[in-house]
Amino acid sequence: MEFYLLLSFFVVYFITSFAVDNRVLRKIWTLAFIAAFAITGVAIGFIRVSQQDVMMSAGQLNWYYMLYLFGSMAVVLGVLNLWMYRKSLWNILFGGKDKETEDDDDEDA
Repeated sequence: MEFYLLLSFFVVYFITSFAVDNRVLRKIWTLAFIAAFAITGVAIGFIRVSQQDVMMSAGQLNWYYMLYLFGSMAVVLGVLNLWMYRKSLWNILFGGKDKETEDDDDEDA
């Protein structure tokens, strides 16, 4: 399942890299990261708040703990990355035409 998901993301990336402008490509994938980050955070919040008892073996408990631990780490690292790169993200999402595109347009003229 995970392999198919990873493969489909690569296919979609290659299609979008040829079909759209670089700024739009960065905007699409940045928004996808932000959405995945937010959904992961909400899911971890539900796991933490609900505290339901689940019948699991000791081996499964270890894997669920690792999933929770690394999911939590991903959320924290995502928050730190969003804070560190807030100006760049703002320019990607809401900025005007970027420098690369202007340079490419000048070369075409």
